[in-house]
Amino acid sequence: MDEFRRLYLQLCKDHDTEPQESVLQQVKELGSSPKHGPSRLDLSTISLHVDTCAVLGKALSTDRSFSEIRLADCMLNEEGAKLLLHGLCSNTMVKNLDLKGNNLRGVGAESIGKLLKFNKSLRSVCLEWNSLGMFASSFTILCEGLGANHTLQVLDLRNNQITHDEAAEIAAALRKNQTLRTLDLRWNNAGIVGGRELLSSLQQNKTLTKMELSGNNVPADTIKAIEQALSTNADRILMTSEYQDRTRMLTNEIDSIKKDRSLQVSDLLDRIDQQNENMSKTQRSSAHKIGRLQEALEERKSNFNSLAAKLKMTEAALALAEQKSHDLGELLTKSRQENNQSQVHHQAELMKEKEDRNASDAKMRKDLAGVHDRNLQLESKVDELERRNRAQQDQVFELKETVAHLNAQIKVTNTQSDERQQREQQKHKDAMKDAEHLRQQEVSRVRLEAEETERVLKERIQKMEMHRMELEEEISRHKSSLVSEKSKNEEQLQQAKTRIKHEQQQRVTQLEERLRMEQMSKEELQNHSDHQSSQITELQTKHTGAVMEVEGLKRKIEEINQELAGKNAEKMTAVEKVRLELNQQTSKLEAEKLANSELNERLEKVEKQLRDQNHRHREERRDLETEVTSLREQVRMKDAEISRIRDEEAQRARMLQSAINNYVGGATGGRS
Repeated sequence: MDEFRRLYLQLCKDHDTEPQESVLQQVKELGSSPKHGPSRLDLSTISLHVDTCAVLGKALSTDRSFSEIRLADCMLNEEGAKLLLHGLCSNTMVKNLDLKGNNLRGVGAESIGKLLKFNKSLRSVCLEWNSLGMFASSFTILCEGLGANHTLQVLDLRNNQITHDEAAEIAAALRKNQTLRTLDLRWNNAGIVGGRELLSSLQQNKTLTKMELSGNNVPADTIKAIEQALSTNADRILMTSEYQDRTRMLTNEIDSIKKDRSLQVSDLLDRIDQQNENMSKTQRSSAHKIGRLQEALEERKSNFNSLAAKLKMTEAALALAEQKSHDLGELLTKSRQENNQSQVHHQAELMKEKEDRNASDAKMRKDLAGVHDRNLQLESKVDELERRNRAQQDQVFELKETVAHLNAQIKVTNTQSDERQQREQQKHKDAMKDAEHLRQQEVSRVRLEAEETERVLKERIQKMEMHRMELEEEISRHKSSLVSEKSKNEEQLQQAKTRIKHEQQQRVTQLEERLRMEQMSKEELQNHSDHQSSQITELQTKHTGAVMEVEGLKRKIEEINQELAGKNAEKMTAVEKVRLELNQQTSKLEAEKLANSELNERLEKVEKQLRDQNHRHREERRDLETEVTSLREQVRMKDAEISRIRDEEAQRARMLQSAINNYVGGATGGRS
């Protein structure tokens, strides 16, 4: 505030103008206020000179201290108002401006129009008691500024002598303006034409929610239509704000879901990496175990080789011993008789050799049993390895088969054992390569599935957005169709009211005509009774009865009229009830449509909810159509009942006519 005061004093000094004490006092009071942030400059009821207005306009053009300026009843002349408002055109801080009771007239109206056109911060402007409507061309400029404004929300134009022409200009501005919320036009002279123009402008303006028209000689039906349009705008703005809030919530939900999906994908990739590490560890451990198995096989192979060598040596020794025994046998047969002692010695040697051979055979059998036990131990180890690593089950099983086969074929050939070992190693290498290839394929497949999942999610999000837009369009179409159906129903109700009223009037006219004819017949009967005074005593009773009958018929006619009035009242109440039911159904349908537009569930449930909502919407629409059909059937039944009442009235009228004819015929027959 001190800065504004210094600026004001400096500008007064630059313009050789004496500072106005009342303005300085007001600014000083504001400076002593403990409030923080933008404040209010209140110069109401202070008479401001032209020079003061010029200085204030320049000071306020760049000032950012005041959010509200009050200049009510300051007796501003046109030049001072022009200078002051020209300075406010470039102000970006003032939100509320009060110019009440300054009698601004033509030049002031033009300045206000420029202010509304160029200022981008004003939210509320009060122009009460300024006679702005007396100058049509200036007021047109003001309305043009209002039409070009995009920030103003409240405009007060009370007591400004606005006629229907100026009201038409305001209506034209309202067709262009899309931000104004409240317009006060009380105590002007807009009239019927101005009210209609304002009503027609609300067909294009969808943001105005409040308009005061008291004291403008605007018909009540026009005011009611304007209030209905304003309430529609208010509902539309409320729905738009709710839709924006829900859209914002849905966007946040989609973002959170995207984040969750990205986290899930990253977790999936981490798990894949971890699985790769586990597989590499498993492969390393399997390679280590296979190496140990190969070492065990090599050891067993060496044992087999040693056993085979021993067998060969034993066979060679056996063959040699057999050869020796054969030679000795020949020698014995040749020299049995000559050298019995040498034969005994040779037999002892042979027995010893046999014992050695038996011992060697037992040792070989023992070695074979040890080898067999080792094979069993290796098989148990292979089984344990098979239980620990299911992934290598096929390879270990093949190794076990190879080991069993080698055990079975160990006494056959060593060459076949080598070949089978080579084939087994090749199979193991192929199996390892296949496992590596399968792992790579699994990793690529998981990555492709993750990418495909992300792509599908994106496509689903796009589809949901398109479906949401289609739902919004369908809601707007249904709402427009409901409005048109509502207007059609109102027109049909109005036509039905007019037709019933017209038929009522015709019925009353017919009844009055019948009563007139009855009165004429009564007069004829009275004349006839005067001409037949000789038979007055006999006809007196008949005449009295006829009069009573006529009175009874009158009472019946009155009862019929009352019954008709009651039927009409019942029909009107039924029609009103139908109309209320239609309005309730319409509001219910709108509420259900709003409920259908709520998408607060998570994205993976949205598609199912939309299908359910579409299904419910179709069912409700079918219910509404059936209710409309039933209401039409009720109206048709009411029409049938009215036609039946008409037939009964016609029948009663015919009976009354026949009774009168019989009475007249009887009277004529009696006279003759």
